[in-house]
Amino acid sequence: MFDVVCTTVNGGIPVFYRKISKMDSVPFTTFATLNAVITFADVQNVQFKTIHTDKHSFIWHAIGDSLIMAGIGDLNDSTIKTGLELISTLIKMIIGDENIYNKNADRIKREIKPCLPIIDYILRSLTSVTIEAHLINVIETQSMKDNKSLNNCLYNWSETICSDLCWVIVDKKLSAATKDWWELHISDRKLLITIILANCYDQITSADIPIFLPHSSTKVLLRLVCCMIVQGVWTAAICGPTPNLDDIEISAAKSFRTVINYFRPNYAKFELTSGYIIVNTNLFKFMQNYYSNTDVQSGLVKFYNKIASRLMNDDVNGSEVSCMGKNHNYYAINLNGITLCLAYPSKHNMVTIRYYAKQTFQQLLSDINT
Repeated sequence: MFDVVCTTVNGGIPVFYRKISKMDSVPFTTFATLNAVITFADVQNVQFKTIHTDKHSFIWHAIGDSLIMAGIGDLNDSTIKTGLELISTLIKMIIGDENIYNKNADRIKREIKPCLPIIDYILRSLTSVTIEAHLINVIETQSMKDNKSLNNCLYNWSETICSDLCWVIVDKKLSAATKDWWELHISDRKLLITIILANCYDQITSADIPIFLPHSSTKVLLRLVCCMIVQGVWTAAICGPTPNLDDIEISAAKSFRTVINYFRPNYAKFELTSGYIIVNTNLFKFMQNYYSNTDVQSGLVKFYNKIASRLMNDDVNGSEVSCMGKNHNYYAINLNGITLCLAYPSKHNMVTIRYYAKQTFQQLLSDINT
């Protein structure tokens, strides 16, 4: 479970309270009491960052000097902290630093309303079995049949609308982006994609959203513009006052019409595998995943979170780890920032698994270099 509440520093006036729980939520009165304790302690120059109970962790996070956000969950502390930091950056992205420091609670509540569906989306991700602390900010990507043609179309569109920050989302995964977009802060990139997935993807065909970039443009109001090319395919950009959304939609349709047939899932076919996860830690990319069923997904993610992620944390090139399960055996290998985790039916012994996994990894590296 994961609940989050945001209040003003002075007086503890509620700004929002969101809950995405698999069990009974903690009553708001409990939050209010704890926030009162935190406020009183702050006056006495005593700071609480975390409070633990038998089942939950309460963690506080300040946003400017006007707002304080509290998260509660049965997740580990690092996951809750990372989630609160992501939500804090989202609020700065939507309402801007200057409004955060505004002391008028009613105005802050109005300004923060557009954040709420995106916060709900983030909370659902945090409570999903497919995500943990070191994957929260990772961007899931997939390659298309002809990356070169797709990138050419993207850069043509970028020139047409006079934006250096453009990208393409296919089946909710990043498929292409301009060079300048990759230079944005990782949290900004993650949130720009999340805003589209939470607000636009299955609901509308285009959007024009005022935003700030918390790590590079805190005072200049920009526009996140996005439009659907075909079902499940979105192109997006960061623009100034011009061009208008209608012109952006027309130019996107013209720029990408030659590659529409490429917009199909392009999962790699790995010998004998029931599922896999590919992570590029150098670029914070959750590159691809595939699971034959939910049991494989659950087992593979647990293997990654408990064992394989150590390869990334230790940054050891050429490392290999394996684990045997009831129905599947798992194997992971890491080189040059690429970690590949695979699940194989348990009928295959580890010698066979290791042989095919190494072949698979060489194939993957060859595809990436190409």
